[in-house]
Amino acid sequence: MNTTDWLPDGFTIKRTATNDTHLSVAVAGSGPVLVLLHGWPQTSRAWARVMPALARAHTVVVPDLRGTGDSDRPADGYAKTNQADDIRGALHALNLTACSLSARAVGQVRTGAWFG
Repeated sequence: MNTTDWLPDGFTIKRTATNDTHLSVAVAGSGPVLVLLHGWPQTSRAWARVMPALARAHTVVVPDLRGTGDSDRPADGYAKTNQADDIRGALHALNLTACSLSARAVGQVRTGAWFG
């Protein structure tokens, strides 16, 4: 894909190496870190309408999950716990630590794996 025509103003795409793959991550804002996880078969673009408003009070991190959007499509590694590790690694690569998570649809399953 590799297109940023959907990206809200102020957001940039960071390509992060994590957990034996690469994720495409949209980032903007400042303040407490808020990670937005999309569902299946969506991409980070599912959050485009709310991203600017959230970035007014947060550092907003919106990844394309493994196998979706502009992220890599490895042959394996799609277990929920592995994908939670992908997000942890992406945050580490971005030098971000504590965060809040918001998810929709299947993204909620990955949120459960984060805390599980």
